[in-house]
Amino acid sequence: MIRSLTLLLVTLLVAPVAHADDLLEDRGNYWPPFFAEMQDVELQGPRAYVFGVGGLQILDVTDPDAISLLGRWAPADDRADRLYRGAVSGSYAYGGARESGLVVVHLEPEFAPTLAARIESPGASYEGCTVDGGYLYACRHAGGLEIYSLADPAAPALVSAYPGLSNAWDVVVSGGVAYVADGAGGLSILDVNDPLSPALLASASTAGAAADVALNGDVLVVAAGSAGLEIFDVSDPADPVLVSTYDTSGLAATIDIDGDLVFVADWDDVEVVDIATPSLPVAAGRENTPVRVMGLAVEAGRVYVADWSRLRIYDHGPTSRGDIELPSWFEFGPVPFGAVIDTVITVGNTGGGTITVTDIQIYDSDFELTPPLAFTVPPGGVVEVPLRFDNADLGEDITFVRIESDDTDEGVYTFPVIGEPDPDELDLGDPAPPFTLTDLDGVTHELEQYRGRVVVLAFFANW
Repeated sequence: MIRSLTLLLVTLLVAPVAHADDLLEDRGNYWPPFFAEMQDVELQGPRAYVFGVGGLQILDVTDPDAISLLGRWAPADDRADRLYRGAVSGSYAYGGARESGLVVVHLEPEFAPTLAARIESPGASYEGCTVDGGYLYACRHAGGLEIYSLADPAAPALVSAYPGLSNAWDVVVSGGVAYVADGAGGLSILDVNDPLSPALLASASTAGAAADVALNGDVLVVAAGSAGLEIFDVSDPADPVLVSTYDTSGLAATIDIDGDLVFVADWDDVEVVDIATPSLPVAAGRENTPVRVMGLAVEAGRVYVADWSRLRIYDHGPTSRGDIELPSWFEFGPVPFGAVIDTVITVGNTGGGTITVTDIQIYDSDFELTPPLAFTVPPGGVVEVPLRFDNADLGEDITFVRIESDDTDEGVYTFPVIGEPDPDELDLGDPAPPFTLTDLDGVTHELEQYRGRVVVLAFFANW
């Protein structure tokens, strides 16, 4: 193999698209001292109620730069008993725990919230819920929508159910109408003027599985997973009209609306979409968060984000501080064995102040960064850092780049760098070569013995 082969590339394969102000400025974050996976956020006054693994946390967010834990309800098995989504009304919180039921938590006293009730039934799986007009509306996936009287908020009493739904995830209620994100069933709209007798008004298909809904007047927005957002005119709830779609960059899972702005929990980032003209939605902000955005809530331009392990708070609007912008991951295309590729990593600044990068490191000798590795990036600016990959070894090279800066919420940022092996590697759809595997019981399996049968190989984890 000729080791002197050199390929010169100056194209960044995975990079931020633009370096304009991303309009989301970090204001603070809270990392609990116990194990928690944050799934959903609800707001009430100066309190943020965070649902997830670890139960329900009550946080004082009066000062976003100094968030404090006031109290926590932790189920007996706080790692298995996960609250996926919830609602807060007065001194009670209601959380959907899927197969573990619909949980009612008394929020007083704040320092010691307690379990008031747990509603369970065989085969039930509870997800999102909302409170309206003295009733609790709870989504039960394939079980449809249940309606409970909150005459006694500590003991919801079932008054009716509408089972004829596909996969109810979440619901919003306004003016006697319930709008349900119905999974693969799309959008379902129910007449609940009489909560004791809900009736279907209309349904509309969506391009992706409907996971959440948010309402702004006569405009209804559906979070449709990989299909992004779908925007409906519901001035006549019995005849919803799709007026536009907006394809977010990731997986639109949960949403909230603040005026004409839709805030999207989009897996890798928070995205903001302006729907002042519903037929022409436009991007109005984006922040790549360090972990996984599972849920969010917004109030008066301030966004509260359940970022898996932390609650993060952002202000929407022109940012006054520096805000570093980096790729989530970086991948070289197929590289012949023995080749050398030169490219660049782009370090951007979408904020209003200067960013100072103090150090950049990479952890594999097949990759090399060219100094200087400490520099400043002006507002709206870009610095390109040369990166070389010497494909000296057979197989895939995977390493990480670690960048330290004075960014307030991403002061240490790490992302993977992948060098692909020889381009003759197997691709999706190629015939598998003969191989032998030994399972955990010591039994040997050869591919040939499974000819004509479907074989599934599961690596890492599956759900």
